[in-house]
Amino acid sequence: MFPSDHVIRDEKRYRQVLQKGIEIAAAGENIVVLGIRPTRAETGYGYIEVDLAMEREAYRVRRFTEKPDAEHAASFLEAGNYFWNSGMFLWSARTLTNALCEHLPKTAPVLEQIAQAFGTPKFAATFRRLYPKCENISIDYAVLEPRSSKGEQSSNIFCLPADFGWNDLGSWAALHEHHVAKGQPPDGNLISSEGFFSLNAAGNYIHAPRKFVAAVGVNDLVVVETADALLITTRQHAQDVGKIVKYLDEKKLHKLV
Repeated sequence: MFPSDHVIRDEKRYRQVLQKGIEIAAAGENIVVLGIRPTRAETGYGYIEVDLAMEREAYRVRRFTEKPDAEHAASFLEAGNYFWNSGMFLWSARTLTNALCEHLPKTAPVLEQIAQAFGTPKFAATFRRLYPKCENISIDYAVLEPRSSKGEQSSNIFCLPADFGWNDLGSWAALHEHHVAKGQPPDGNLISSEGFFSLNAAGNYIHAPRKFVAAVGVNDLVVVETADALLITTRQHAQDVGKIVKYLDEKKLHKLV
């Protein structure tokens, strides 16, 4: 399972890590997750706690924690035995099927009916009818968290450190980090505009393509202008943009999403 919005800088190393993950996943009822060493107390990612008692290529997973608050994220960063959950998983079809049957007992039979219709003329209609009956839940909450609760020796979940230059570009802060990692610009100001002036300003992400921008005495801001909306936040709170989307959906302001 590989999300589509990730940046991989070292493709050769990426393939090496995948090959190791495939070997582990094929060796039994094993689930492999690629973990990212955290660089900040990020609240928008899930975290993986591992056992670092013995240095090895793959660590046994103790537990998953989805999107902690700032206090817990800071404690995870300080502890040193936590990885970000990249959302990249490797498993055999049999392992995934068994895990779904165990942890999603209401949804698994629905998926089985859909699978039985695959390759037949009835598949499209069957899919349309049955898929809405499936639980709306991510694989992290549905399988990874309950499976990890069995304990590191019984869950058969392994974490491979993903040391191949990863960024998910899932927030304005992540996009800023991606550009800064490439060494541009030195003051960390990423400004897309008709022209700009900066004074005593650093680490800002500003997107206002039709305007002249002046950034004076401000740090770590995110400002994004579109034709019908203006976002103003900080890089620290950039993950909260999802709450804006939820608000707009609730107010039926779909044209702004």
